[in-house]
Amino acid sequence: MKKLTTISILAVTFLSFAACDSNQSADQSLKDDSHRTKIISTIVKDPAYSKEMIDVMMNDDNCKNMMSQNMMENPEMKNMMMDNMMNMCKSDSTMCKMMMGKTMDMCEDDESMCKMVTNSMKSHTDVMKSVKGCYMDNMMDNKDGHMNHHKK
Repeated sequence: MKKLTTISILAVTFLSFAACDSNQSADQSLKDDSHRTKIISTIVKDPAYSKEMIDVMMNDDNCKNMMSQNMMENPEMKNMMMDNMMNMCKSDSTMCKMMMGKTMDMCEDDESMCKMVTNSMKSHTDVMKSVKGCYMDNMMDNKDGHMNHHKK
């Protein structure tokens, strides 16, 4: 009887150590829906983990593209971003000039985006008159009549 008890205790001890020494990969851990949900929830609720996650995401090109695409597809997020950008433009002329320069770069690189921007500007004639008064004199290249936002 003593041998059976000793063997049972050893077996339980061995199994306990084997269960604790799990070398499960991150992918294997994340395949379990409840485990993945707990991990994500823990990251989101902890400021340090959240910041670390955002830093990792912002340094990954695929992730940045995915976040940008998802934000632009979400009307609430898109409106919030646009409102924030417009408020920054109102309060910081340097930021406004930089954003306009980026818009011009985008237009030079992507014809469909340029058409979208042009159509957008056409529907806001009062704003365009104001912009023309503030910026157009400095942005026009007198030789060919095209906007020139690059420093010479």
